[in-house]
Amino acid sequence: TRTAAQADEHLAPIPGTDAALALGLANIVVSMGAHDLDSLRRHTVGWEAFGQRIAEFPPERVAALTGLPVEQIMALGERIATTRPTAIRATMGLQRHAGGGNTLRALACLPAVTGDWRHPGGGLSYSTGAHHPLDTAILAGEHLRTGPVPSRSMTRLGEHLTSQDDPRVLAMFVITANPAASNPNQGLVRAGLSREDLFTVVLDQFPTDTVDYADLVLPSTMQTEHADLHTGYGHLYLAWNAPAVAPPGECLSTTETFRRLAATMGLTEPSLFDSDEELAEQALSSGHPWLEGITLKRLQTDGFARLNVPTPFLPFAEGFPTPSGKLELFSQRAADDGLDPLPGFVPAAEVADDALAARYPLALISAAGHHFLNTIFGNNPELRRRAGPPKVLLHPDDAAARGLVTGAVARVHNDRGEFEAVVEVSTTVRPGVAATIKGYWAKLTGGTSVNATVDERDADLGGGAVYHDNRVEITPVAAGG
Repeated sequence: TRTAAQADEHLAPIPGTDAALALGLANIVVSMGAHDLDSLRRHTVGWEAFGQRIAEFPPERVAALTGLPVEQIMALGERIATTRPTAIRATMGLQRHAGGGNTLRALACLPAVTGDWRHPGGGLSYSTGAHHPLDTAILAGEHLRTGPVPSRSMTRLGEHLTSQDDPRVLAMFVITANPAASNPNQGLVRAGLSREDLFTVVLDQFPTDTVDYADLVLPSTMQTEHADLHTGYGHLYLAWNAPAVAPPGECLSTTETFRRLAATMGLTEPSLFDSDEELAEQALSSGHPWLEGITLKRLQTDGFARLNVPTPFLPFAEGFPTPSGKLELFSQRAADDGLDPLPGFVPAAEVADDALAARYPLALISAAGHHFLNTIFGNNPELRRRAGPPKVLLHPDDAAARGLVTGAVARVHNDRGEFEAVVEVSTTVRPGVAATIKGYWAKLTGGTSVNATVDERDADLGGGAVYHDNRVEITPVAAGG
């Protein structure tokens, strides 16, 4: 990636082995006697048990699991052991494989071993979203529920739409999403969307891949055409998004669409008809000290406001959001749920499957592009021109073994599906790994995209998708198609 190209050092582990690397780095810190015992005793639970888990990952074993040189692992571990503060930036995508939950657990525990959580600028950053203390429960209408309601996981949409679930999904309202292009197992999702007995409504601004399966399409406003309260996952500011222009034609915001739908259905609950400004005021009324003095009126006047977070910011200075108030290296809640109470290494399901590798020898990862935001902007002609056609990067050894050269058109495929991409031979990917970009609209790039090859199953924790736990084969496309 561009980030890797600008880094002082880039380690490219086998996809899905980051947890093993994190545990191995902790092993090096402990072996050097550089772990912060005072911080571990005062601010964590389960250090002795976690110390035994760390001992299972000496550098030599980690090198075998990750495919990284042991010398490189040792050098990084020594730098982490001797540098305070050390910060880890873990971004979206790292967790998208079978062991993704444990990967983030292991990474979050490494700063506990070094004591970095006690230093400004140290620790791990994934998202600042949880630090925006808005009252989201009232926006979700949780106070209106009289009991449990059925729910389905969006990352298992194909399964839910094609199965005989009780109750079966008979209607679907799609907002701020494009599952026909973005979801795993594209073929299964499309089969579900094609059901004659499924009534599908899509609220969108453009004719996306999902719109093609809709029974009813409603035009929605763009960001410049409606009011909204903006948080962030990379900063600590709130912003008021005032409409700059009137919506064209019959375009309505999501909130106004549902207000009108509630009225048409004859519903009488007053909160269903709250204006955007009233909704924003409710969200700001959580009473959290970080919101003190931040009112809608102030946001409308100034445009934005920083949360009342101290500077420098120690995110867990008052304790961690756990039952013990400490960082739980050993989690009793995990044990009660039948899970490993300690962070561990859960291998990627497909990448680590040697039998599957005999049929599909390449591990495929699909990173974010620089011209699309997921599938947003995937239909913009100028951005499509800049992005070019879908590409797949192959190491020279892998390309040569398949008779592929830069510029050749190749078929990327497995049992679930396939897509076509232009080959780029590059040493920026390691042997055995292929890389492509997500975000392309299937109907604009040959009818399928990378997600046609991705399996629809859950990661170890949190029900996450497994976009980067994917084995494929890549073969040339004959001249003429």
